[in-house]
Amino acid sequence: MQNGVLQREKIPKEINFSISKKERYTDILTLLCGVLGVYLLIWCFTGESLFQPATYNSYVLQANRWLSGHLDLGQNYSHLEIAEFGGKFFVSFPPVPSIILLPFCFLFGGNPPDTLISVSIGLTGALYALKMMWITGRKGGWAIFWALFFTVGSNFLHIGYSADVWYFAQTASFTFTLIALYHAMTRDLSDGWIPLFFFALAFGCRPLQIVFLPLITFLLYGKFRKNNLSIIQSVKKYWWWIIPPLCVGILLMGLNYARFGNVFQFGHDYLPEFAAEKPEGQFSAAYLGENWRKLWALPAVEAGIVRFPIFNGCAFWIFSPVFLMFTVYFVKNLRCAVRKRELLLAVALIFLQFFLTCFHATMGGWQFGNRYTVDALPVLLFALTVLQKEDSSDLKIISVPLFLWGTGVNLVGTIALLNGWLG
Repeated sequence: MQNGVLQREKIPKEINFSISKKERYTDILTLLCGVLGVYLLIWCFTGESLFQPATYNSYVLQANRWLSGHLDLGQNYSHLEIAEFGGKFFVSFPPVPSIILLPFCFLFGGNPPDTLISVSIGLTGALYALKMMWITGRKGGWAIFWALFFTVGSNFLHIGYSADVWYFAQTASFTFTLIALYHAMTRDLSDGWIPLFFFALAFGCRPLQIVFLPLITFLLYGKFRKNNLSIIQSVKKYWWWIIPPLCVGILLMGLNYARFGNVFQFGHDYLPEFAAEKPEGQFSAAYLGENWRKLWALPAVEAGIVRFPIFNGCAFWIFSPVFLMFTVYFVKNLRCAVRKRELLLAVALIFLQFFLTCFHATMGGWQFGNRYTVDALPVLLFALTVLQKEDSSDLKIISVPLFLWGTGVNLVGTIALLNGWLG
């Protein structure tokens, strides 16, 4: 370092890669057709559709009440997870999805195209997965393959096709986290506010995403390094980047205070299951041991039939084999991997998020797979991207079978769950 500026030779080189506009459009169209094609199979076998409103439409109900000048729902809905506080009823989830739905509820009233909106957000996430593959130097078939692996080949398939309250939030968080990571990885300083803003939105969908803030911060520091800026220079010139996420944070805290009298309370603590049935509360160390075991436990086998639990999940890597694929890349490139600080940080934060998730009273209700672990997939994709910059092989003999397994098990399992075949 000289005069507070890091020297250029210490900065990893960018991949010399170009892709034509025609190739981009071809990749994008192929990817979208692939994802929608798999969703279409789900809709065909379950009687649902892209244009059907969500059954568990908490965010729509909340958005419409906001438009009528009320913060509460006005009544209880027994089929939804509704918080009761001060004699009033509220949606118990972070509110960003309702904010997204506000203009659509204004236009369409109580029947906005929420499934179309949620799926569109998920498809945007798939496109950013593709853009991250372009960063590795891949284009065409293999770039599309890896983007599909992280969407339809993972447990994301189980949430990305629907706008039900739990799925909408996770789909939006998945996409917003990917957008944040992608723009944090680039050299361009003009988009530096985007990672912080979209990460704040991801937090407003899934609060535990806050665990990954150190990675976003580290990547932004790397963005400054790539442009030969010291920390002091960066802060002086780009302090305003904090304004968009700060506005999101103030809005979220304001809503929390207006509804529950606590800026940190989204409402989940006032669900009946936590207020009365769980004396330990929503989060407790008492849940850690059993939940950690479930995170890794194989599904039970009864009379020669594998029984996938629909509550609390089981071994996450069965439903998201991209975790296994990443492990193979990591071991194959171990010498390089241990020198990549951003990679080690990403892996450590994924484990930390899993660990903290296990403090929650449940590991997810009615579900196929292990839905909570989907939140880590964007960071896993980033980590894989770091390795694939160094390793141009796509390990076809392993990656293709794992992709087929991931797609098949999530497709069949989701259809089975929705049709009531899993119990």
